[in-house]
Amino acid sequence: MSIQLRSRRGAIGKGWHAVALRSAAELLLGPGRASGGRADARAGRVQWLDLSPGRARGAVLGADGEVHEAQLDLAPLAGPDRAVVLRIARAHPELPARLASGAYPEEIERELAHEEVSLLPRGASELSHDCSCLDWPGPCRHVAALVYVLVESVDEDPTGLLTLRGLSLGDLIAPRDAAPAGDDEGTDGPGDAQDAGPDAPGPAGQGAVDPRRLDPAPLAAVIGEHPAALLASFFAAAELEDDEPEGTPPDPPTVEP
Repeated sequence: MSIQLRSRRGAIGKGWHAVALRSAAELLLGPGRASGGRADARAGRVQWLDLSPGRARGAVLGADGEVHEAQLDLAPLAGPDRAVVLRIARAHPELPARLASGAYPEEIERELAHEEVSLLPRGASELSHDCSCLDWPGPCRHVAALVYVLVESVDEDPTGLLTLRGLSLGDLIAPRDAAPAGDDEGTDGPGDAQDAGPDAPGPAGQGAVDPRRLDPAPLAAVIGEHPAALLASFFAAAELEDDEPEGTPPDPPTVEP
């Protein structure tokens, strides 16, 4: 079963992040391969697409009738770069919902750019390729077709960028009541985390958001007013429980006369 692109003419990929991915890949492909790849992708020659950390793979039906396995590589984020992404993402608790709904906010990428990090390839030098065909060194027409299927896939579902970079939506959600993990959160040590509140400066509080003080307004635009209000109410109730002094006896049961 082949993949049918929604785009039938013009540029493939409409969202800003899809355009950025396409632009970087086209620098790698060159005009001739890009044109052939667009035609093959629109003709449904890409049979399947699989995304994994660092790699997009697909089977492409060649003009010779053979199926070739093509791949495009983008290195997963690790070490300090991964920590930067987690810190910035967790400062925006609405981000997982927005990504899941098909939107990658450009302001997130601008914040990452200040730290010289990106979920997107920042040029052709960050991409590499391979194919089972004999067109070496390439990139071949099969890789080009895979690129355009990938671009449209990421346009519709930007969580594919997370997968390529070795991340998931769950990684972007800060664990509640968990001490910052030194390497992942960029802290200097456990002592720093003890004194830093949710709004305090420094590694533990820098850009951090306490979900118990969640403002439902940003979430309402994504998941609706009622679900956003329920989340805010839930976290507010949790805050009251956490602030109750230890040893406070429970309220006496109400006895009906």
